[in-house]
Amino acid sequence: MQNVRYLALATALLFLCTGCPDPEPDPNGDDDDDVNVEAVVCETPDDAGGFTYSHIGTWRDDATAAYSMIHDDLCDYGVRGIQQNAVPALHDRGLSAALATIAYECEIASAWDVVTNAEDMGMEIANHSYDHEEVSPENASVQINDAKALLEQHTANPVTFYVYPYDYFTSETSALVEQAGHLGARGGSRDDNDGFDNPPLNTPEPDLDYEVEFDVWPRTYSKYALYYPEDILLVHLWNAIDEGGWAVREFHSVIEDGEPEEDNGFGPIYLSDYEAHLDALVDAFAKNIVWTASPSEVIKYRHAREACGASVNGDTLEFDASNPECTEFATPISVIVTTGNDVASVQGQRGDDDYVLTRKLAANRYSITADPTLGSVDLSGCADDGPTVVSGDIAARPMPADSVCDIVTVTGTGSPGNMDDLERDPEEFQVLPNPSQADGRDGSWSWYPQDATVEMYDDGGNTVLHYTGTNLNAWTGATLAFLGGNGAGTCYDANAYTGLQFDIMGTVNSADELAGQVIISMVTAETQSQTYGGDLDGQGGHFHTIIPVSQSWETVSITWEELNEPTWGASMGFPSLALDQMQAIDWGITDQATDFEVFIDNVELF
Repeated sequence: MQNVRYLALATALLFLCTGCPDPEPDPNGDDDDDVNVEAVVCETPDDAGGFTYSHIGTWRDDATAAYSMIHDDLCDYGVRGIQQNAVPALHDRGLSAALATIAYECEIASAWDVVTNAEDMGMEIANHSYDHEEVSPENASVQINDAKALLEQHTANPVTFYVYPYDYFTSETSALVEQAGHLGARGGSRDDNDGFDNPPLNTPEPDLDYEVEFDVWPRTYSKYALYYPEDILLVHLWNAIDEGGWAVREFHSVIEDGEPEEDNGFGPIYLSDYEAHLDALVDAFAKNIVWTASPSEVIKYRHAREACGASVNGDTLEFDASNPECTEFATPISVIVTTGNDVASVQGQRGDDDYVLTRKLAANRYSITADPTLGSVDLSGCADDGPTVVSGDIAARPMPADSVCDIVTVTGTGSPGNMDDLERDPEEFQVLPNPSQADGRDGSWSWYPQDATVEMYDDGGNTVLHYTGTNLNAWTGATLAFLGGNGAGTCYDANAYTGLQFDIMGTVNSADELAGQVIISMVTAETQSQTYGGDLDGQGGHFHTIIPVSQSWETVSITWEELNEPTWGASMGFPSLALDQMQAIDWGITDQATDFEVFIDNVELF
């Protein structure tokens, strides 16, 4: 995600712990407003009638699904709402999240008390690089290893989860993250995900630890574009429940209601919406539907559940920790047992004063949560009330909107028509909002596949777009969105305009009929698939035209009437361009191209 930085040391020293509460004793107990994780210490023994092993829970307490939250960019001034608002709200409810920390930001701002305070309040400190540069094999020693080492100088626990800046990763960088001693990474590719048929979820199986799938707040970066903002958090949980999987949610800052989003980092969430989400998680825990934990906890649980064995011998829960992976991923796992008599609770004890977590799941059915590497656990029945499961349903599954245009539509007036003249600092190439856009538009550039090159280029004092690739063996395109980023699930009403104009030159070498040509497509919500923030249930083409390119600059003007209908997929047969549902302009190159180099400038509507 785009990192907003304007961190001056003097300002940073003022923000470090303004509004940050001091750590207090964990509030967990029998209060229904938080997660009760206290062990049973029995005062009134009762006869359990014997214990029988059932199985090891797929998730903690045999919950249906697992869930993790990650807040990016800790120590950046723009996301100060993490320590001011998110951490206290989580702590008050007995919940934890991972805080993806930029090590150098903490160092230059002397902000390490923010890190230690959050860890003291139960948060996981994750590695979010040294200084938020895109990670490559060339800079990995700094962005991965040095960052981890610096963080661990200030944390009580090892740093075991990595969060890639800008969510960019490769197989090479994943291997380097693993070699540095991390257990996993948020790095899954979301390009093939949608909120319906293929939501961005992780399976219970202990695999793809370094490509953990996730969804992003705010809605315009989420894979749930067809849902209203207030619904995407809950529908992500519901999809995890349906599949018995692990859902991961990316946030940045949490800000007070009414506070302007500007100067608060990328995509902040308002505190009331955030707290409502946390309350839904507490409710889901109470009903044993969703287990909320940090990413490293979930990764370790997935492995330990498979690697460690358990059995019951009389009144003793015994473990088999002989598999080396059981020790490598040592963590408490939930063993489900049944009893001959239905007792109020079960006590699990090691030695004189070491009590493990237990929870009554149903009549005669209990969860015993213990680290298999620490030895057996003595079980006994108890008449005292202990942690249990509350009956009832969680909040109903949200329903999608009829169209993403019903959620966000901006209507143009017809002037001014400029989309992008590219006359800005190259570091602001993909800045949001795009300062070159006008008339309600603010969209940025993107491209596919990732190994195409798209950049700003100095053409004799005039800045233009440079788009190039060699042997990509895939359809490729450079895309300029009307609003936000392509795939944001937003619509622009361009009825006040009659067409598109831009300057272009370049070469396209290919063995097929598209040699020397570029495909210009108008992407609308009607023709865009749900996977990429549209309404189309499936894949299809767009209204388009094919233009020749030469090695001299030419100005191309295209009226809406000159565009051809889609020629493939679920969008075939659409009679006319949906001018009130515009999402992006795409300059596409054939998948047969051996190499291409295209320059684009002065994009505007007329």
